[in-house]
Amino acid sequence: MSAAAALRARLAAHSPARARWERFLAGLPLDPDALDEVRPTGPNDVIVCGSSRSGTTLATAALFQPPRVVTVMEPWDGMRLPPAALFASLRRELATGVLRRGRLDIAALHAEHVTRWCRDGERPVPVEADADTVVAVKWPVWWRWLDRLPDTRFVVCVRDPVETIRSYAGTGGRLADGRDYPTAFNAAMLRTLDATARRRPPEPPGSPLDEAWLRRIDLFDHVHEQLLPHLGRANVHTLRYERWFVEPDAVLDELGAFLGVSLAAPSVTITAPRSRPPATDPLGDAIRARCRTAAALGYA
Repeated sequence: MSAAAALRARLAAHSPARARWERFLAGLPLDPDALDEVRPTGPNDVIVCGSSRSGTTLATAALFQPPRVVTVMEPWDGMRLPPAALFASLRRELATGVLRRGRLDIAALHAEHVTRWCRDGERPVPVEADADTVVAVKWPVWWRWLDRLPDTRFVVCVRDPVETIRSYAGTGGRLADGRDYPTAFNAAMLRTLDATARRRPPEPPGSPLDEAWLRRIDLFDHVHEQLLPHLGRANVHTLRYERWFVEPDAVLDELGAFLGVSLAAPSVTITAPRSRPPATDPLGDAIRARCRTAAALGYA
């Protein structure tokens, strides 16, 4: 990082806007560990989750097919309300004919066939929905509800560890640091990751894995160690990111069967990432060798 870029980063970290953002995150109250009981969701309520950068946004865009399926991407109320309450409030909202929450720009999805983020609630969109509509909420970290909602259907997105971890780095922000939003919801995970970093043995001399890469690998492994015990359950559909680019029709057919709906061709254009690793890839090899969950996920 250049001196100028480092200065800009330091100034941004202490800006009024950053302070407001940190206060907002700190004020999101939902902590699954504080709930003695988690009420079951409805039969047509679905959760889309997985590691960040695993294809959850692509899945959300592909599944937005009202009135059969309405997807809602990372509404902040998902950090305030437990699932049953959030789904109930979303269905009341949909009954008005307008979807107001969510951070997927539906206008861009329909007009340009792309995934584009917007602020939660920034772009309300008319939506046709009824009691039979499948409502799917996408929050990557909602994998934490897998233990508490055995009858809720989950679409769990997985992606090659090396590509996912490299994507953490390219995204910047907390993901580049191997962390997630500092919210009550994530507090237990962040404590575990910090403890892991403190007791982790150093890499041998010459390793391409510096502390930042090790923290990203720790995040990937922590998430997937929680996911793996659930991937064979009947209420969990494992969606591999790479399959979108080689057999999209089969992916949609399987998703439709899991959700109990007939899915049409998605509005989003499905295009494989352009970047390709070099023929000799010491960093990628080191990430894969270090990643504890790669083999169990089928990416050894």
